[in-house]
Amino acid sequence: MSNLVNVLTAGIFGGTVLLALKSGIGCGLSGLKKREILCFAGVYALTALIIGAVVGSVPLAITEQVIGLGLVMHLIIGLALIYFGIKTKKRWLSDRKDISRRMFLLMSLPCPACLAATFLACLFFTETTGMSGIVAGAVAGGVFFAGIVGGGAGTSWITTRTGTKNPSTLGNTMLFLGLFYLLCLLLVPAYLQAQDAPAFNVATNSSGMLLALALMGILILLGALADRVRHTVTHPGGR
Repeated sequence: MSNLVNVLTAGIFGGTVLLALKSGIGCGLSGLKKREILCFAGVYALTALIIGAVVGSVPLAITEQVIGLGLVMHLIIGLALIYFGIKTKKRWLSDRKDISRRMFLLMSLPCPACLAATFLACLFFTETTGMSGIVAGAVAGGVFFAGIVGGGAGTSWITTRTGTKNPSTLGNTMLFLGLFYLLCLLLVPAYLQAQDAPAFNVATNSSGMLLALALMGILILLGALADRVRHTVTHPGGR
């Protein structure tokens, strides 16, 4: 049982880190200054601390509603990321207009899905480790603060060095995250239903799976390369 708890705790912690990095990447790609990134990180840390302080007094019925709200908002945000990612990329490539300082908010602001995930993280930490809600909120807030600052600074440094710090890169990232959000909504329910289904002995071909993943990666790289070449030809000397 302790091993299962450790695995679940690690999964919750990893999910919190991913959410923090998502927000940090959005800040880094939007060209925010260091002070602005620190403000975003501070908002997340304070929000997590407040959620941790009240998580122990929330009734079970409200907890179930929070989980349901998180799933619905997960779908809405995934679709919004795809739509506005395309819009951000199109406005930059077609009109050379930078709207990234507005569009990055979809990735970086504490959205309802992130708040629901933070609530579940604090609730799980308090239930499995016995720590108080304040401490759980402080842990989640510290993870968010470090992830956003580190993700924002790292993304800004990498894209500046590679010459890819432009709204087109932000649009591509939003598209990827939107598709990832929608994919999670498909995979998670399918996995949960599979746990209740009778077991069947199905032979798997590991080499075939690796080949399929390799082909998928090659297609993605070819698409990115073709987009880069087309952008260079269409806008020579520009970013």
